[in-house]
Amino acid sequence: MQEMVMSLLKECPRDPEKFMLRWLLEQETFDRCGINSMEDAAREQEEINALRQQVAELKRQRAQMKARLAHVVAEERKKRGLPTPPTLDTKTVKKIKNCILRAAYAGWSGVDLALLFRRLDKDRSGELEIDEVKAALRRVLRIPPSVVPDYQIQSFCAIMDTDFSGAVDIEELVGFIQGEGYDT
Repeated sequence: MQEMVMSLLKECPRDPEKFMLRWLLEQETFDRCGINSMEDAAREQEEINALRQQVAELKRQRAQMKARLAHVVAEERKKRGLPTPPTLDTKTVKKIKNCILRAAYAGWSGVDLALLFRRLDKDRSGELEIDEVKAALRRVLRIPPSVVPDYQIQSFCAIMDTDFSGAVDIEELVGFIQGEGYDT
């Protein structure tokens, strides 16, 4: 390293990055990781740029697929006569999850959300209809409409109602509430 600094002080390179790369390539102790020349380094950079372009293309395709999915979901809900609730942004979904978790918190022992929701499953189907979810939030967890309005509960349930049945599987509901993220 001291040699590099000394040679740098002797001559002022036009391109410091190329100078440093050339110096590193000349060193015997430098682990080149398969890079033996400026051409190799340029090839590696081209590969990195190509990968970045692929990532950008995949992100664009993902956005298109999400838009198509939203359209298909809306059409399917319309066919089955289910109302189309307004979409929720990530922040609102996180707020609803946190409200449920805070209201259900019971100190060190915690709370079994699955047990709580199973008790409200009137027909013992393992699924809760939107009205049953609403009852759980309002009566059992005591979350008022001023904190989580009814339309947000409907939209929240619609996120998890992947089969468009108008009901939410209890295990999926609990997993979703306790899960980390949600991508709108």
